[in-house]
Amino acid sequence: MYAVIRHTFEIDVSNKYNSYGEWRHRVWLFDTEQEAMTYAITLLDNPLLIANEHYLAHAIETLQTGKFWQVGRESVAVGKVEDKIDIVFKGDSDEKSLH
Repeated sequence: MYAVIRHTFEIDVSNKYNSYGEWRHRVWLFDTEQEAMTYAITLLDNPLLIANEHYLAHAIETLQTGKFWQVGRESVAVGKVEDKIDIVFKGDSDEKSLH
C-alpha cells in the first residue's frame, strides 16, 4: 500500500473582513505506487507551477524520481505504508513515558 502526503497552508476567506489560515496535513492511501503517483501529480497545483510548463515538468520529474516535491513550506510526497506500530505507555495518566 502507498500513501500520498500533502502538507499545505489553506486560507479561509469566507469572511472578507477577517480571514485566517491553517496548516493542513492530508494523507490518501492507494493500492499501487502508480496510482499514488498519478494522484500526487494532480496535487502539483501551485500557481508557480501552473504558470510555467517547464517548472511543472521539472516538479513532476522530481516527484517521480525522488518521491517528494516542495516549494516553500508546501510539499507533496509518495511513500510506502509500513506496518502499524503498537506504542505502550508506562506510568500513570499524568506522567506517560514511552518504553
